[in-house]
Amino acid sequence: MKKFLFFIIILIAAFLRLYQLGNVPPSPDWDEAALGYNAYSILKTGRDEFGNFLPLSIRSFDDYKPPLYTYLTVPSVGLFGLTVWSTRLPSALMGILAVIGTYFLVQELLRFSKFKEPGTRNQELMKNLPLLSAALLAISPWHIQFSRIAFEANIGVTVNIWALVFFFMGLRKKTQLLFSAFLFGLGFYAYHSERVFLPLLLLLLFCLFRKELFSAGLKKTVGLGVVIGLVTIAPLLTVTFSKTAFLRLKGTSSLSDQVSLLKRTANKIEEDKKAGNKIGELIDNRRFVFVKTVLSGYLSHFSLRWLFMTGDNPRHHAPDMGLLYIWELPFLLYGIVVLARFKGKLVGFLFGWILIAPVAASPTSGLPHAIRTLVFLPVPQILTSMGLLSFLDSISSMKGTRFIPKRLGSVLEPFTIGILSIIILFNFFHYFTLYFVFMNREYSQYWQYGMKEAVEYTESVKDKYKKIVVSTRLEQSYMFYLFYLKYDPKKYLAQGGTKSGGFAEEHNAFDKYEFRWLFWDGETFDGNTLYVGSSIEMPHGNNAHITYLDGTPAIEIKDRKD
Repeated sequence: MKKFLFFIIILIAAFLRLYQLGNVPPSPDWDEAALGYNAYSILKTGRDEFGNFLPLSIRSFDDYKPPLYTYLTVPSVGLFGLTVWSTRLPSALMGILAVIGTYFLVQELLRFSKFKEPGTRNQELMKNLPLLSAALLAISPWHIQFSRIAFEANIGVTVNIWALVFFFMGLRKKTQLLFSAFLFGLGFYAYHSERVFLPLLLLLLFCLFRKELFSAGLKKTVGLGVVIGLVTIAPLLTVTFSKTAFLRLKGTSSLSDQVSLLKRTANKIEEDKKAGNKIGELIDNRRFVFVKTVLSGYLSHFSLRWLFMTGDNPRHHAPDMGLLYIWELPFLLYGIVVLARFKGKLVGFLFGWILIAPVAASPTSGLPHAIRTLVFLPVPQILTSMGLLSFLDSISSMKGTRFIPKRLGSVLEPFTIGILSIIILFNFFHYFTLYFVFMNREYSQYWQYGMKEAVEYTESVKDKYKKIVVSTRLEQSYMFYLFYLKYDPKKYLAQGGTKSGGFAEEHNAFDKYEFRWLFWDGETFDGNTLYVGSSIEMPHGNNAHITYLDGTPAIEIKDRKD
C-alpha cells in the first residue's frame, strides 16, 4: 500500500510541475531567458553570450550566475529546442526528484531518533512521516512556484536533499558517503546562497555525527570523501573569490549603501553626544547599526505573515497567497512542539537546519526573500507532518477516556479526518485556481509579458525597415530577442556580442536590431526605422499596441511620431 501511495505522490508532484509548464507563468523573466540562451550558446559554440569558453560563472547581466542550471539546460535545449518549456524543464524534473528525495531523507532521519515516551503507538505513527512529508512537498506552493521556473535555487534544494540522503545512508553503508561528498561539492555550483548554507550545514552534521564519522570503520572513507568534495569544489574557487563575485555581493548587500544607512544614525549620535547619552551613543554606533540591520534581515524570515499570507516579490508566489498554506500554520507550530518530544539527533538536526537557513540572505536587500531562503525546504513540510500526525493520534488516543466516551470517539476520529481533508482540499484547489487560472492575468506584468509578441511582430515586418530600435527600458530586451529568435550564437559573437552585449553596456546591436534608451523628441522618423518601447516612453503604437493579460498597456510599436 505504501509503495502505491508513494507512486501516487510522485504522479501528483510530476503533474503539478509539468502541466502547462511553458505557459504558466505566462512568459519567462529575463533571468530565465538568459539561462536558456546561454545554454543554447554553449550547446552551439561551447561559449556563453560573452564568448567565455565553458564558463564556471555565467556573466549574464553582470550578476554572474552559478553555472549548474545552465549546464543542466544544455541537453534539454539540445533535445527539445530553445523554448520556454525546455528551459524550465530541468527545474521541474529536479522538483520531482526533491519530492522523492524527501521521502528517503525522512526515512533515514527516523533511524537516528525515536520518541522519548515508551510505547509502540508513537513509533507506528511516525512510520507515516516519510510519505506525508513527501506529499506536502509535492503540493507545496513554495516548492511548486520555483519548480516551474528556471531559477537556480531550486536545483540547490534538490542537491541538498540527496546529499543528505546519501550522508545518512553512508553512516551505515560507508561507500554512500562518497556520493554525498560529491553532491555537497556540486551544491556550490547551484546557487549563491548555497555557498554560505552548505558549509554551515556540513558543520552542523560534523557536530552532531562526529562520533560516527570518526569511528574506526569510517575514518578512511570520510577522508576520501573530503578529498572528493574539495576536488569537486576546486575549479569554482577561481570565480568564488574573484572581483566579479564581490561585485555581485556588493550589488545585493543591504550594507552596500552605507551613506543612506548611516545618515540618520550620524545625526542621532550628535544628539546623544550633546545630551551626554552614553547608552544612545552605543546603540547608534555604526557597528551596532550594521549588526541590527543583519539581525533584522535574519529574523524577517520567520515572519508568519510573510510565510502564510503575503509572500514577497509577485514572481515568488501565487496571487493573494503566501508561500505556505494557511491550514499548515497550526500543525507547523504543533510540529515544533512534537519535535521536542523526540530523543536523538533528529531534534538538533532539524532545529539547526531552521536556524542556518536564513543566514545567507540576512545581509542582503529586499528581505524577506523567498529564493535566497528556499533552502528552508523541506523542513516546514516535515514539521507540519509531525504536527498533523500527532494531532490525529491525540484524537485517537482520547477515545474511551472520561473526556470522550468510546461511542463518541468512534465517530469523532473519522469526522475529524473528514473535516481536515475538506479544509486541505479546499486550500489546495483554491491555490491551484489562483496559480493556473488567475496568476497569468494578474501578474503578467511581472513576467515581462509581451516580449514574445513584440519579437514576433517586428520579425514579421523587419524587411520593411533599415533598422529596428528596441528600448532598454523594456528590461533586458536584447536577451528576449536572442531567445525568441533563437539567434545563432556564432553570428551574435561574430557581430561583436562579446563587446557590445550585456547589462553593463549602454548599447547592444545585432542584425537589424539596436537596443538602447529611446529619446522620443530626438528620434528620427523617416519611415526607415521602427521603434519598440514601453507605454511610458511613447504614445499609443501606430503599428502595434501590446497589452498585458489584464488589458493594461505593455509595449508600443510605431514608425512615426504621431
